[in-house]
Order: sequence, then C-alpha cells, then structure tokens
Amino acid sequence: MPATQTLLATMITTTTYGTWLPGDLRNYVDDGIILPGDPKLLERSRELMTSDSVFLTPSQQRIAFDALLNAATEFGYTLLAVSVESWHAHWLIDHNFDDVKTVAGRLKTRMRQALNCGRIWTRGYDARYCFDRDSVKRRKLYIQRHAGFRPLNDS
Repeated sequence: MPATQTLLATMITTTTYGTWLPGDLRNYVDDGIILPGDPKLLERSRELMTSDSVFLTPSQQRIAFDALLNAATEFGYTLLAVSVESWHAHWLIDHNFDDVKTVAGRLKTRMRQALNCGRIWTRGYDARYCFDRDSVKRRKLYIQRHAGFRPLNDS
C-alpha cells in the first residue's frame, strides 16, 4: 500500500468448509488471486475433505452474527456492514492498524467458538481494501444486497 493512501475499511469474505473449494468451476481465490475453475483440482479437493460441507442453519447464522458483533467490540473494530449466509459471510470493517490476516482469524475463531460445533470455515479468506469513501459505499451496498444482511445499530 502506498504511503499516501489511508485504508478506510476492508471487506472480508469467508466461506464455510467444503462449499467453495480450490478448482471450483465458479472460479476460486488463492492468495488473493482469482483463478479459473479446474475440474481435476476440484475433484482432488473433494477427495481431501475430512468431513461433510458445512451449511449454517438460520439459528446458527444469528449466533455467528452475534459472535461477530461481540468480537468486533472485543478487539476494538468497527463493523460497517455484515451478511451471514448459510455458506459464507461478508463483513465490512474498520480494523484500525491490525493486519487483515489477524482480523479475519480472530473473527472467524470467535464465530466458531460461539457455534461450538467443530470446523466451520474454509482456510483463508478474501479481502477487498477500501481506500476512499466511494469504495466503502460500494462494498456496503454489495453486502446489503445479500439475503443474510443484518442491519447494525448505525446502518
């Protein structure tokens, strides 16, 4: 990031275990790079799975949302928008100076702990950085269009 740019927020997306695998025909992300689907890699990814794919029930989605809110408060982050779906979650967050890897790890861990049911999330996450107000607004609108969008107190 150039020294002249200030990070305003980051949109983090994470998927539940087994729902978006390497090789997925919808494309997939590896280390921040979008890669095309690969049927052979997808099949190998399925073979390597150690348990069934995870889909969150509506009750689990509410628990994950509450855990996300509590964790953001615990770590001093500001949530700007949140969507928790059955197979993925998006959150737009101002995380001050904490590294995005730390932020994603902390919040995914707190949601997993609240759900108390073993492995939930796929390893990693996708991060989209917002350096201006228009970018923040676009990401917020993107999240608000999801069925799992949950209003925050200041939304």
